[in-house]
Amino acid sequence: MRLGRPRSKPPSIPVIPLANLALVVWTCVMVSGMYSASRGPALRFASIDRDGSFDESAAVRVEVFSEQETKVDGEPVPFTGIAAAVARRLAGRPGPSVLLVVSPDASYESMVTAYAAIVELPGPPRIAFPHHGERAPE
Repeated sequence: MRLGRPRSKPPSIPVIPLANLALVVWTCVMVSGMYSASRGPALRFASIDRDGSFDESAAVRVEVFSEQETKVDGEPVPFTGIAAAVARRLAGRPGPSVLLVVSPDASYESMVTAYAAIVELPGPPRIAFPHHGERAPE
């Protein structure tokens, strides 16, 4: 016969329900983080209509149709050579400015890459997008 207290199991924390709770909390954080993230980089542009100091006629016109087809002041330029072509055209101009025209067929990545190439130029030049106005309903 044994005398004394009976041995009881040591207390334990239920791990499976806590892991499930952690997974639910983590999923909520990830979903809310995705919805609160800004869409694309924070780009700042000069507006042709609002900012009277932007002269569209003196600006270098960069047209992005796709990653294979780009033009700088009407001349075809390889997509990787946009920065060099714009730098040549802006050399010696007071108040350098660029009008970036992006085709609806061009990808968002193409537009951001072209913008990044122009912004990295010394200066950097002022960049504006043309205002096309409201579209007519189809």
